[in-house]
Amino acid sequence: MVGASLRWFEEVFYQVRCHDALSFRCPVVYSAERIYTGFKPTRYVEAVTVYGGYVVYAGFLGDAMRAAQEISAAVGCGKPRLVEFDGVIVPGFVDAHLHIRGIGATKYSIDLSDTESLEELLELVRHEADRFNDWVLGRGWDQERLGGWPTRYELDEVVPDKPVVLLRVCGHAAALNTKAMEALGLLESSSPLVDRGCDGKPTGLVFEELAAQAYREAIQSLDPVRLVVEGAEEALRYGITLAGAMDVDAHVFRGLVAARRMGLLRLRLRVYLSQELFEKLDQLGAVPVLGDNLLRVVGVKLYMDGSLGARTAWLREPYSDEPRSRGRRLLSAEDLANIASRARKWRLDVAVHAIGDAAVEEALRGFAASGCKCRLEHASLAPPDLVEKMASLGVRVAVQPRFLVSDSWAVDRLGPGRARWLYPFRSMLTSGVLLGFSSDAPVEPLNPLEGIYSAVTRGTLAQYTMREALDVETALHLYTAGSALLLGETRAGCLEPGCFADMAVLDRDPLEVDVEEITGIGFNATIVAGETVWQRS
Repeated sequence: MVGASLRWFEEVFYQVRCHDALSFRCPVVYSAERIYTGFKPTRYVEAVTVYGGYVVYAGFLGDAMRAAQEISAAVGCGKPRLVEFDGVIVPGFVDAHLHIRGIGATKYSIDLSDTESLEELLELVRHEADRFNDWVLGRGWDQERLGGWPTRYELDEVVPDKPVVLLRVCGHAAALNTKAMEALGLLESSSPLVDRGCDGKPTGLVFEELAAQAYREAIQSLDPVRLVVEGAEEALRYGITLAGAMDVDAHVFRGLVAARRMGLLRLRLRVYLSQELFEKLDQLGAVPVLGDNLLRVVGVKLYMDGSLGARTAWLREPYSDEPRSRGRRLLSAEDLANIASRARKWRLDVAVHAIGDAAVEEALRGFAASGCKCRLEHASLAPPDLVEKMASLGVRVAVQPRFLVSDSWAVDRLGPGRARWLYPFRSMLTSGVLLGFSSDAPVEPLNPLEGIYSAVTRGTLAQYTMREALDVETALHLYTAGSALLLGETRAGCLEPGCFADMAVLDRDPLEVDVEEITGIGFNATIVAGETVWQRS
């Protein structure tokens, strides 16, 4: 067995490149009460031996030490280190879909997620506005909790002298004051994405691309390196060691590349470029497809529709609480197929945001036309016919189980009949769909254990969707190796020989505690490429 570990060491020696997160040092042996090397099937060991950023042995502690000694003797370094942790070690969590700049920007914006009324929101914005030199940025409000939508007239009363951009929790709608509308040239805009009142004048509410444009303008003056590094460091606090960075525009991309060159990036990221950035680079023939094990461009992110919360998700039938609307289609199947074929030239994946059932159907039609086994993001409303179509096309799906807690208004939006088909994780797995978990942070909390708990208990939608509940073991798999596969990684989300030495150290075993205790499990440390990159003080 130890001889086998030495053969792994020889392979790893030639696999690791000089630009990897770690240079070669003496091997390290990690041990804990239990080390899970993976789930589905679940296997655990006493110790793992790490060298060059990879696991080279997983098994008994004595054998792990002997493997480390063999490697030390072979390369002529000193005595191997033994690092012992209390609690359990699991493979580093993999978040297949998050927004790295948005996470980093949280501390530079007003947190509106706890506001329960328009009056409370306005008072908070008034109180916080002085700390902003120019654009006032806030995020997290939900009109269902506020009792109405904030308008520019109300925002003008509390902040008349600076542009204000307040993103809805989903990021698909924003409330702007008049200064912001003027700065963006939206007061005279005829765009259907600008909401208008009975008098025909803009209310200050904007949707989809215009909301994104307002956010980009508000955040442009912030240092992109600081934003992406702080976003990455926050993810490491929750045991996340690999993530899909979605919708990366030029501002974020500059920050990521600079952070990597400066040695500040410690979270593995797989980058999905925004459509706008991809189109520009494709025209120039300069799409950056190169990368390393830490930072790599792997795909393009597209939007088929909006969100259920903002009623911009595209539905087959009208909204139950807004019968005049079916939401918005933002992309056609034909345009999707065209972009997918161009992305394939660069060997890039395509990930398509599709929440409503009509949007999911249109995305699948585009996938079929392009012949690409692309990624669906969210696939929130997916009745059985669409799940079967996903499976037949070999589509991969990145879902966010924490939505099951947040979407408490979903039954109002869709009615009980359609609500049955929300987030059908078990049906997807049974049909053979390749599924992975993610947070969509900062839309939802980063903590993977909250997502795992939601997938098991089904949150606020349990009454309608409990048949889609998963067990904890399956949920852990989908937040590790399952989500890694969505990012094209077979070496992440596992701790067998040949896998990245990426680990999360937990203070309790998620397979041993009561389900209701899962979200209370603490994170003790996070390890990337064999290096402890975060540890609880």
